[in-house]
Amino acid sequence: MDNDIKTIVLGIGNVLLGDEGIGVKVIKELEKEDLPGHVKLIDGATAGFGLLPILEKYKNCKVLIIDAIRINNNRNQNPKGDFYIAPLDKVFEDNKKNIEFISFHQTGILDVLNLLQLSSKIKINGYLFGINIYNSNKDDIVRFSMDLSKEIKDKIPEIIKNLKKYF
Repeated sequence: MDNDIKTIVLGIGNVLLGDEGIGVKVIKELEKEDLPGHVKLIDGATAGFGLLPILEKYKNCKVLIIDAIRINNNRNQNPKGDFYIAPLDKVFEDNKKNIEFISFHQTGILDVLNLLQLSSKIKINGYLFGINIYNSNKDDIVRFSMDLSKEIKDKIPEIIKNLKKYF
């Protein structure tokens, strides 16, 4: 029953672009697990602004967002597969610093959260789990593939373990 939902886990990504689909792939893995009844999984895919009604509906829940990012730090400090966990409040600050929130969707998740706050005065509480899908080489490109790279696929159990701490 939706009234019992306290935590939303929202996976974002395009599964046709390999590692960029990590958020959706994590949701698919979580669907195989026995999760607490207060947790709802949502495959946000590339919905962009289509997520607004969902986020409005669950505005009083904690929202855990899983998405691909590029960490722009010194060489080799943040290898492919590293992940970043931050309260959504902090994400807006970090977006201006060293974290690049990439999006091959119609709209990035930060755009959606900004619009929700501006238009409906709703501030979503929760965390972003950003998975670095790039090596330190900025020339890395997203490839067409339905498969995750080994580095990213091997991180899924660790990502799930960390997500569960926030349920």
